[in-house]
Amino acid sequence: MKQQVPFIFIWNILCLPGIVIGEVTGWPESVCRQSPEENHDECRRAPEKEEENTVLVLNSSSSSSTSSSDDVTSEDSPLSTSAEHKTLIEATATAIEEELMPRQQEPYQCNIYLAPSSIPGAGFGIFTMRDIDEGEKILPYADAPSIPLCDDNANGVEETDWNHVDYLWSGQGLAEYECKSVSESVVTFGALCNFHTYLANVHPLGAIYDDTMSNRFTSPMAGSFSYHGGHAFEATQAIKAGDEIFADYGEKWLDNRHGTFADFVPREDDFRKAASLLNKIHREMFENKVHLTDPIMRTYKAIASTMDPRIGSILPDTASTFKHLTKEQYRSKNRPLKALLAENTIEKRSIEWTKENGICLDLVRPGKSTIPHAGQGAFAQGYIAKGSIISPGPLLNIRDRNLMKLYNNDDEVVGEQLLLNYCFSHIKSPLLLCPQTNMILMNHCSSRKPGQGHCGENGPNAKVQWGTSWDPDTSEWLKLSLEEVVERTANQRRGLSLEVIATRDIHPGEEVLIDYGENWENAYDEHLKNWEPPVDDGTYVPVRTMINNKDYRTLEELEKNPYPDNIINVCYFYNGGNDDDEDEDEEDEIVEIEKDGSKYVAEGRIDGEDSVYKCELLEKYMVNDKTVYTVRVLYSDKEHFILTNYPSESISFRMNRYKSDTFLLNAFRHFVEIEDDIFPEQWKVYPLEEDEDGEEEDNEEEVDDEEDEEEE
Repeated sequence: MKQQVPFIFIWNILCLPGIVIGEVTGWPESVCRQSPEENHDECRRAPEKEEENTVLVLNSSSSSSTSSSDDVTSEDSPLSTSAEHKTLIEATATAIEEELMPRQQEPYQCNIYLAPSSIPGAGFGIFTMRDIDEGEKILPYADAPSIPLCDDNANGVEETDWNHVDYLWSGQGLAEYECKSVSESVVTFGALCNFHTYLANVHPLGAIYDDTMSNRFTSPMAGSFSYHGGHAFEATQAIKAGDEIFADYGEKWLDNRHGTFADFVPREDDFRKAASLLNKIHREMFENKVHLTDPIMRTYKAIASTMDPRIGSILPDTASTFKHLTKEQYRSKNRPLKALLAENTIEKRSIEWTKENGICLDLVRPGKSTIPHAGQGAFAQGYIAKGSIISPGPLLNIRDRNLMKLYNNDDEVVGEQLLLNYCFSHIKSPLLLCPQTNMILMNHCSSRKPGQGHCGENGPNAKVQWGTSWDPDTSEWLKLSLEEVVERTANQRRGLSLEVIATRDIHPGEEVLIDYGENWENAYDEHLKNWEPPVDDGTYVPVRTMINNKDYRTLEELEKNPYPDNIINVCYFYNGGNDDDEDEDEEDEIVEIEKDGSKYVAEGRIDGEDSVYKCELLEKYMVNDKTVYTVRVLYSDKEHFILTNYPSESISFRMNRYKSDTFLLNAFRHFVEIEDDIFPEQWKVYPLEEDEDGEEEDNEEEVDDEEDEEEE
């Protein structure tokens, strides 16, 4: 039997720009969503009268309803049931089946894969399937938003409470100013790329912050998703197809983990020392005409390991490997021996092996969600067949989600950490599980409530389940008791994964949606019912608006026209040391050091700069037809710098700490639910009691807000 052609394909053909069917013109909404970052004029064009639209319905794999040709048209429809029009529709459908359908159903050619790392014992790694030039982005976009965590260590969260410790970044760019102490969750490249001290080949670019994505005065979802656009990653050297992508954590990351595995990880200088030692061995063998054998090589390695375990671990085990390395050194002028030794520490993976043993990481990409107030969403980059894995989700664990409290500047609880909205749990379990891939982009929809929900009658097009064969550790962890999971988490071990699979065929440009669960939906409905916008008293303006307007004001101007409460000025500055005499006797006084500020020009986007400090604009004037400033950089509690001739392009804005939408008192928070029938029974510890209406009510421990209520 012939496969029925989905309506979207006929619509795409018949409704291209310039083609008219009855009164319908322009790009249909589905086509506009295929390129969510583009802004076609046609996408903004709408028919003047909705009743004049032509409705064309065919059987579809994505629809449970069917219509006959009599249902398609009516007397009022611009498309009649004449034989001529029927022939046109049938011919178009046949052409699509024969020509377009095979192309639409071609699998997407993935650029990056998650697979076992080429570093033995390092777990997963990320591999590229294409050649990447130096300076080129690994993906042309940031894979997912980054999520700030505020003051977690200062407010009772211990390292043993979660296994995020080795994965979190220090806050960068605008994230740095969310609160006093900021950590940043950066998924995919920021979490799954391994660190090699010599072979690191990518670095992150600054994240774009956009707090105009949601309006706190009109949107009930303001503050419920991250405005930090995430970090794109750029190649620091040419990377060949099949190579593993290595991030540079910085050797201080290893040094700070003294007493752990980090003590045995070779540093960059260790490869230089090992190469020098090998060259010395090679000379001695040659000068003394000694034939190098495996026992001799192992003796050298054992002696070196006794003196320096890291250097010893780099040396080859066999004479044949030694000979290969020394010969290759002379053949490859651009690859010194230290580089060859570094490459010898990893296991080479072929593209075929990675595809067979790994899983695609970029089947979806971010774009503005089709769901109002939802921020970004996940959009299919190509055809995804029903049952296919859309996104793998290696998980990091938090032993108790009640630890994720959010505090204000006065150390008062004002809500929960934003990370909660991007993690999974069960209503009866304290365990919180946080995916480390673009899986966090996927928004909610369901057909649970008639007449409501973004999905319509068909429900979401994807679902979440536990990780399958690509992560063999998950099946073992699912058998553990909750206490055993907590113990492994405290020891910084991870082994659980989720995955998102397609519940029907998904076509290019279609948003991937999952069901967050009934409890999430009920909590959201309750939030909508009780939500009240904050009072717009003029003391808040989005930071992005201020940055775009470049409305810089001197101290004198601020006296008459102050910034909104949530805005501060920052200036780009680095202190390379100074020889100015400081009065050490006046320790309590702030020292002001004057410098020429003309050299402090921020390279690239100042949004992503880390070397920015709160500053005050003292004076504005013209030099060589350019506006420059005298600024005071508040470098530290003891040192301020007065910079003259300071360029305006090195000035920007940041949010005043604890003033962003993240800290709104009524910001929505709720974890995504894992379905009850797949969640391990031994992890369910919270009892549910029936309320007066006979409905189940969570008896989970509530936060005691009595003190806050009394203060209010």
